[in-house]
Amino acid sequence: MPIRRLSWSIALLALIIMISGCIQPVSTVDLTRTALAPFAVVPTATSIVIPAGATPSPTLLVEQFILSRGEQPNGLQVWYDQPQAFDRLQGFSYTGMTGVPCVGYLLSTAIGGVWQPNNGALVCADSPATEAFAAVTYFLTSTGDPTTIVFGRVMNPAATAVAVVFNDGTSQQTAPQAGGFLIVRPDVVAATVITAINAEGNTVVPNIPQLPV
Repeated sequence: MPIRRLSWSIALLALIIMISGCIQPVSTVDLTRTALAPFAVVPTATSIVIPAGATPSPTLLVEQFILSRGEQPNGLQVWYDQPQAFDRLQGFSYTGMTGVPCVGYLLSTAIGGVWQPNNGALVCADSPATEAFAAVTYFLTSTGDPTTIVFGRVMNPAATAVAVVFNDGTSQQTAPQAGGFLIVRPDVVAATVITAINAEGNTVVPNIPQLPV
């Protein structure tokens, strides 16, 4: 190989190494707010070992998660419990220690036969008299898929649906369960408006406030 070609090959190799060193993998920190940093537990005597084909108690993981955040799961209701890719996504409501309504979600992953909390968040209303509130944030599934989640509570008994309009022009709606609601969708988008609707299609809460998680 001529000396000039050899020098060019060495320079190109050095450039590739330098560029690859500057490329950083996508971090969960980039897709989650501080309150959503992955929450994991080291398997202990209280960890949940899953027999083949079985699932753990719907509330046990959620109770552990709420307690880990310094809260008490008073009147806990787990109203959403569905697979999310290879994970398990739960939505729940409870009454906070100061008597205010609270809501949250928990994403768990089965590792070595043990369900371990992977990601989650809690948010509580400012007042016991709050009519409705919501939060919007993001997480990565165990397969690395970025996901947007909208979760909240609506205490107005006339509300039969909650509709979310996203900043990419799409919209989704869901029916509240035990006053709680949860919507997930792929990618990272923002919610521009969240409303509650009654059975006749009329808006009963025109703009559900989004609280920080």
